[in-house]
Amino acid sequence: MQFEAGFQEIYHGVLMVDSNGYIVGCNKAAKELLGINGHVVGEMAKEVLPDSAMYEVLETRIPVINNKVDIGGRVILSNHKPILEGNKITGVVTSFQDITDLDAVAQELEVTKELNKELEAVFNSSYDEIFVTDGAGFTLRVNKASERFYGMKAEDLIGKHVSKLEELGLFSPSITPQVLRTKKRTTLIQSTKSGKKIIVTANPVFDEKGKIIRVVTNSRDITELSNLRQRLEDTEKLIDNYRTEIVKLRKERVYTSEIISKSAIMQKILILAAKVAAVDSTVLIEGESGVGKGVVALNIHQLSKRSEYPFITINCGAIPENLMESELFGYEGGSFTGAKKEGKKGLFEIASSGTIFLDEISELPLNLQVKLLQVIQDKRLRRVGGNDYIDVNARILAATNRNMSRLVKERKFREDLYYRLNVVPLNVPPLRHRKEDIPVLVEHFLEAFLEKYEIHKKIAPETLELLINYNWPGNVRELENLVERVVVTVDALVVLPMHLPEYILHADGSSAKVFILDICPLKIATDELERQLLNKALIKFQNTYKMADALEVNQSTIVRKMHRHGIFKDSI
Repeated sequence: MQFEAGFQEIYHGVLMVDSNGYIVGCNKAAKELLGINGHVVGEMAKEVLPDSAMYEVLETRIPVINNKVDIGGRVILSNHKPILEGNKITGVVTSFQDITDLDAVAQELEVTKELNKELEAVFNSSYDEIFVTDGAGFTLRVNKASERFYGMKAEDLIGKHVSKLEELGLFSPSITPQVLRTKKRTTLIQSTKSGKKIIVTANPVFDEKGKIIRVVTNSRDITELSNLRQRLEDTEKLIDNYRTEIVKLRKERVYTSEIISKSAIMQKILILAAKVAAVDSTVLIEGESGVGKGVVALNIHQLSKRSEYPFITINCGAIPENLMESELFGYEGGSFTGAKKEGKKGLFEIASSGTIFLDEISELPLNLQVKLLQVIQDKRLRRVGGNDYIDVNARILAATNRNMSRLVKERKFREDLYYRLNVVPLNVPPLRHRKEDIPVLVEHFLEAFLEKYEIHKKIAPETLELLINYNWPGNVRELENLVERVVVTVDALVVLPMHLPEYILHADGSSAKVFILDICPLKIATDELERQLLNKALIKFQNTYKMADALEVNQSTIVRKMHRHGIFKDSI
């Protein structure tokens, strides 16, 4: 009786059968779990539990553990163990436990694990970095993208304070302290240890009391974007430089089909240029800025057997260094981001059978000087990113306004390249050393601009004398610009000394307002000065009262003197 009472009080359901499958014991918990009503002891177990695993245990003597069955919509966990006496099985004892709630929790846990795994996969598959800290700035979670930015494993960042990571140089500046201070979303540009530029946006996460509990930061690599932007800016500069060079080249082609000169020194230069035009020797043209080195180069090309082929000019000082190599030698498709798929020919290829003129050759970077030397020596080149050699058939002319010998001594220009370029040297003298060319150049430019603007002008002899005596630091280019200036700005038919810029009038360093060009009687000089003053005042004020105020005389005096000199308002 005592055993039976204890058996019935067992918390788990227990059912026992004998070796023949008859129920010999079933406690109250088992009846409730199995939905059994009434007395079952002495009945065949198959009548009560037809699909139970206990029958398998009776046959095999092997326990069946953690067997789940669904009974009346509940999940019942059963364990079936054999009862042995020696080697003989005398029955099976089965325990039952209701795990419906526990199974639901397990299923929820499994779903949670799967969801967590999925979120972890999404978290780490993000191309952008996701960096999460707590409200104090300690790192809680970091995705795999951070390894690309910082060169450290993501797990090595966990637990470290952002200020410590900044001290280690992983990124700068740190954004988290700013968010903790301002409690607002913040965006800035960071530099990383690996040399990348990243745009960073950090968002604070608040609890119900308004306290920051998390800072979630998203970072995107904009290094390539920055590089592309820089390349775009460089390309735009290159386009602008090309436009300038095209305009300059067009002007040269318009005005320099023949070189205008009467000086003996320039005639020698032109004779030598005509001689070297007949051969393919490399020519180095030296001279100050504006003397006409490009004009001489074009003249050599036009007189050569290559005149029917391209004449390509490139200003080595006007193209950004990082674009110079691809401009000169071209590139293969896919050599760098933004490159054309089919690649691009360089200027040496474009100039095939023609002439390439390298202006300001002294500005060519040293690394490209080596490649240019190889092109000159081998008559072939390799494009950027290419493996195959391309034959080059272009004559090279070069020009510089620098002292090349000094640059070679200072190791700023390769000596071997200098001698390769300087096969035939041509030194174009500055305009101040060939003053006899100034009158013919003035006449040439004057005719060209008068035809262009359909205006008739003359240069007064005294004005021409001032131009001849000026030193022209900008040489022929400066002279051409001055002639165009006076053609379009001077209203009078004759360009007088007073129409010239102050820097030419005061070229001797004087600050005088009146210029004496030659000895003459004082009376004539006084009359001429008076006439010029009245003319200049009339052009400026067109009113005799204002003229009188400016010249500090009476208006009647102005009228009388104008009449004496034959100056009338209608004359302007």
